[in-house]
Amino acid sequence: MEITLGTMLKINAAKYPRDEAVIFDDARATYSQLNDRVNKRANALLSLGVKKGDHVATLASNCLELVETIYAIWRIGAVLVPLNIRLSPGELTYIVDHSDVSTVLFLDTLNETITQIKPQLEEVKRFFSFGKNPVEGFIDFEVKTDQQSTQEPSGEIKEEEVATILYTAGTTGKPKGVVATHKNWIWMNINSTAGRTREPGMKSMTVYPLFHAGSIANLTGNIFAGYTLVILKAFDPKQMLEFIQKEKINRLGNPPTVYKMILQQPEISSYDLSSVRYLMSGSEVMPDETRNQLKKVFCNAGIIDNYGMTETCGGTTSRSEEYTAEKPFSVGLPHISELVRVVDGQGEDVASGEVGEIIVRGPNVMREYYKDPEKTAEALRNGWLYTQDLGRFDEDGFLYIVERKKNMIISGGENIYPKEVEEVLYRHPKIIEVAVYGAPDEIWGEKVCAAVVLKQGEEMTPEEVIEFSKQNLASFKKPKFVEFIDSLPKSPIGKVLRSKLKERFINKALLPKSC
Repeated sequence: MEITLGTMLKINAAKYPRDEAVIFDDARATYSQLNDRVNKRANALLSLGVKKGDHVATLASNCLELVETIYAIWRIGAVLVPLNIRLSPGELTYIVDHSDVSTVLFLDTLNETITQIKPQLEEVKRFFSFGKNPVEGFIDFEVKTDQQSTQEPSGEIKEEEVATILYTAGTTGKPKGVVATHKNWIWMNINSTAGRTREPGMKSMTVYPLFHAGSIANLTGNIFAGYTLVILKAFDPKQMLEFIQKEKINRLGNPPTVYKMILQQPEISSYDLSSVRYLMSGSEVMPDETRNQLKKVFCNAGIIDNYGMTETCGGTTSRSEEYTAEKPFSVGLPHISELVRVVDGQGEDVASGEVGEIIVRGPNVMREYYKDPEKTAEALRNGWLYTQDLGRFDEDGFLYIVERKKNMIISGGENIYPKEVEEVLYRHPKIIEVAVYGAPDEIWGEKVCAAVVLKQGEEMTPEEVIEFSKQNLASFKKPKFVEFIDSLPKSPIGKVLRSKLKERFINKALLPKSC
């Protein structure tokens, strides 16, 4: 039997039929129930003309029906193309066209968006709505599903066949479609569970939208391990705290930004958070101040930092909880199936402690960028994925992320890493969030700029920010320009979009003379 994403659900439905697989609001499904629903949806897809190899897009906010639909797509051997519900109609149209989608399944609450883009999607053969309410003019996928058998569809799906095309954020140019196979995702699941004995009753919670690599990794990883995944419709820090207490959640997986917002809840001390044993973090390096606060609030939890990207199905390295005190800022060691190197511009390994580009090799690395051989050749060289992330190894082989290569600021010939400046500014008691980025400078090439969010009721001047930086950093690293804003621009998973800040700077012509 080929081990695919669909077969892993089938296997665990046989092993743990009465264990809960997914919880969403008041809806709950055991492994047996989820497997049956997936089979019914898979048979519905086949009855409506969808076949193995078809590219099928989903447009939906988090819900139990979406989980069932995703696994149904995989069960028939179709390719999942999850769409970001926050994208504009033009952006959605581009992705659907570029990915050669033949079928779109959308949640009933997003019918206005579909109505807007449908006239432009001439190559799409089928549009199905799902959810609680039928949408006029579209086939109701729930009705078709209810008419089907729970018998598993026939036909074999190979591990090497494509499972997903996930589109990157596209902060520079058009988004790229990352092509990943069932084998890629299964190895990501193996990596994340290797060496761990299954813990019966383990409950994880996610607020990631199910169109992102991190959310697909979370979903498939929990199903692979036979755990229970509690899914929230959207990020609401108060609701998260309520669910942690109500469901006795054991594991959380969030970017640092989400953890910061949870910590800001005024009544956080009134919740029982003692069930949480693991705080998983990714997307960006967690600030020291956030880490220290989390330790106080989640007193029984270890903090596990992860490093990965869409091109590696969300996983590359992890630092387990036993190294939290010894290696607090490391993202850990490479996963069991992966090789990780840090190299210079010529592709040669740099010495321990030196900064270079991180490159990765392993069975969870993507196959290609869809219909983009040029960018594929640029990223995949001699079997290695060039990540464009800058990092370093310590003497024990633990990896540290220094900066995204494209975020590094070069001012007067000096390399300046935004994260280093941000770490200093986070120590200021009046600052709650900060993002450092580079902007054009006619003398130095680039200048260091800082977008600062202050705590409620606090006031500060740009000069104070600059002076605080000078006291804790080399003078050339201090911000030359400081802007106070209400909130930082972020991606759907909470990653700060420095490119948007740079665009804002340039578009508003905020180009004062250099200090």
